Order: sequence, then C-alpha cells, then structure tokens
Amino acid sequence: MLFKKHLLTAAIGLSLSFSVQASELETLINMLHENGMVTDEQYGRLMGELAENKATKEQEKAEINEKLAEATKPSDIEISTNGGLSLKTRDGQFSTKVGGRLQVDAAAYGGSPDMGDGTDIRRARLYIAGQLYRDWGYKLEYEFDNDSITDAFISYDGFENYQIMAGHFKDPFSLDYMISANNTMFMERALPTAFNAGRHMGLMGARNSQYWTLAAGLFGDNVGNTGGAEDEGWGWSSRGTLSPVNEPGKVVHFGLGLNYRDLQPSNEVRFSQAPESGVSGVRIVDTSTLTNADTMLKTGLEFATVMGPFTAQAEYIRTSVERDNISDADFDGWYLQSSYFLTGESRPYKNGVFGGIKPDRRVGDGGIGAWEVAMRYSSLDLNDGAIEGGEADSMTLGLNWYPVPMLRFSANYVHVLDVDGGTFDGQEPDVFQVRSQWAF
Repeated sequence: MLFKKHLLTAAIGLSLSFSVQASELETLINMLHENGMVTDEQYGRLMGELAENKATKEQEKAEINEKLAEATKPSDIEISTNGGLSLKTRDGQFSTKVGGRLQVDAAAYGGSPDMGDGTDIRRARLYIAGQLYRDWGYKLEYEFDNDSITDAFISYDGFENYQIMAGHFKDPFSLDYMISANNTMFMERALPTAFNAGRHMGLMGARNSQYWTLAAGLFGDNVGNTGGAEDEGWGWSSRGTLSPVNEPGKVVHFGLGLNYRDLQPSNEVRFSQAPESGVSGVRIVDTSTLTNADTMLKTGLEFATVMGPFTAQAEYIRTSVERDNISDADFDGWYLQSSYFLTGESRPYKNGVFGGIKPDRRVGDGGIGAWEVAMRYSSLDLNDGAIEGGEADSMTLGLNWYPVPMLRFSANYVHVLDVDGGTFDGQEPDVFQVRSQWAF
C-alpha cells in the first residue's frame, strides 16, 4: 500500500511538472490504471491535468514561435546605397532613388581669341526617381548651377517594351545629345550640338527592343517659358535606331532623327557654339538672332559601333530655317569620334544610347580602374549667304580615368583648326581642360 501511494504521488508530480515527455507520462498513468493502482476518479483527474498542461505548453510554444518570427521577419523595404540611395519594396510595387551629379571643370586657353582661364561648376544636379504601383514611373531633377528644372515627368511602363511619358524631358533627337552628359566620350559634346533639340514640355511614346527603338513626341515650350498673351511655340520630334548587331562588347548602330519647331511667338532663332569648352563662355561661331523665322526642321543621321574596347561614333545634322520675306537658311555639322579602353572594358549600349562605364578592376580592390583614350574631329558650318555665323573645325584628344563606378576624371585638349567667317574669322584657339565628376 505504501508503494502504491508513493507511485501515485510520483505520477501526480510528473503530471504537474511536465518534466518528461507527455507521451511517456500518459503511458505511465495508463499502466497504473490498468494495474488498479489508481482509481477511475484519480485516472480522470490525472489525464485532465495532463491534457491541460499539454495545451498550455503548446500555446506557450506557439507564442514563442510567433514572437520569434516577428522579430526575425525581414523588412518590407530593401535599402541600397550602391550607386545612390535607393529604397524598394520587396513586392516590386514601389521604388525611390535619390541621385545626382557634380562636374567641376578647369580650363586654360591659348591662341586667339582671348578667353579667360578659370574654373567652373559645369553641372550640379539632384534628382528623385522611381516607380509607383509597379507600372508608373516618375523623375524630378533640378540643376543648381543655373537654377532650373531639367527633367520633370511621369511615365507609364505597363506595356512590355513600351513607354509613355508626359512632362518635361529631352526631345528624342541626336545620339550625342541623348547620351547622358555623365557618359559622353569627351567633357563636352561635339560642335554640332549647336543643333540639339533641348528639353520641352510634351507627350512622347517610345518602343524599345534589343535590335531597334522608335520614339516620337509632341512638344510645347520649355519649362518656365510662357508666351504671355500669345501662343507659345510647339514642335514634334522623332528618332529611330537600328542595331542589327547588339551584344555585350559588339554593337552596330544606325539612327535617324527628325525635329520640327514652330518658332512662335518670337519668330526668332539663334545658333552658336563654344570651342567644346564651357568655362570661358566665348562663342567662336554665332549666327546672332535670325528674325522672321517661322519654322525649323532638323535632320540627323547616326552611326556607331563597338568592337570590344574600341568604340566609334559619328553624326551628321542639317538644320533648315524657313523665314518670311527673306531667304531661308540652311546650316549643318558633323563629327567623327572614337575611343579605346586600355584596360579592356567595353562601352555599354542599351535602347539606342551608350551608358556609363564600370571598371573591371576597381581602385581599392587591387585594380587601376578603367583608362580610356579618345580622339574626335568635328565641324560646324553656320555660314549661309548673307548670314556669316562662321564655320569651325576642331580636333580633340581625350583621356578618361574611371577609378570606381561613380567617379570619373577627364583631361581634354582641343585645337580649333580654323574659324572661317564671323566675328572670329581666321582665329585658332587652343583649350586644355580637366574635369572631376561624381555621379550617383
């Protein structure tokens, strides 16, 4: 009897403490009951306590697991500082990126005309861009150097390989102009950039694929430029590209662009260009203001190729200005430029434009970065009949160093071969300039 009492006490203790596995305890209670060592009443009470303790333990375990899952749950937001600050939801519905650029130039001039040596912040921009509900995009970019808005648009990207944009952005025209100023081969674009289409308020549709692109838009005036009581100018622009060869390190590109402007309300237009340098601000060719100008049509032809570390790029642009009660004016320009990466990188290409350089072996990781040498010949003719804006040809040599993806250091030497006509007729300026660039 004494043994039975001790055994019963042990079973009850085990049920209360739950110090052994529930299945083992249940087996022990059943054995005691079968051997008549516990009454039916005691058996019911022990099994009840066992079930209650089991439920409590399971609830405690579930609460612990829930708290642990909550504590270790990954954030709904992914944050990256690789190439700017970006935030993205894990479901891909929303994203925001903060980026910008800073370009600091210094230039020394020789020959004639006289141009003052100096320094300049060429560009200082910040932007915010991203996605809303996966299919909607946006961008707002501000230029601090001249207190202006560059890009301000929304886009719809819900159709595969198609894009619709509305706002303020570049008119689609000219390969050299469509390439970001961060990624151009030289510090400044070639002389025919005098004919660039600029940015305007507009609506544009674009189709991008691996082997061809097409973009067309209808545009008003640029942001902040209002016509007052008169209608503002308007225009349309289109650009198509064909790249029958398009793979990493191997590209063949052809392009055609058309840009039309109605020159209301001023009915004036002017073309001018500096010697591929932005520090002094002196324009070596300049048509001055052409009055009685009704419309303007620009036509551009493009060619480019990439063969491993070698890149070649060329364009021809012709501009025709229709004028009232006076002869029309026609101007043109062209350039041919090429570069070679001494360290073996290739210039990336996508959607009809060239992108930024990422060195294969970064400084700090045992490499020397990417080194690029470049050469260009460009020509611009702003003479036509009684209009003597001047004709200029120039040779440019360039050296670019990309130590890491967001930094670039450049040195350019520009020699203007001759200026024919205009204010600086017969003069041949020389330019040596350097740039430090941080783009993120």
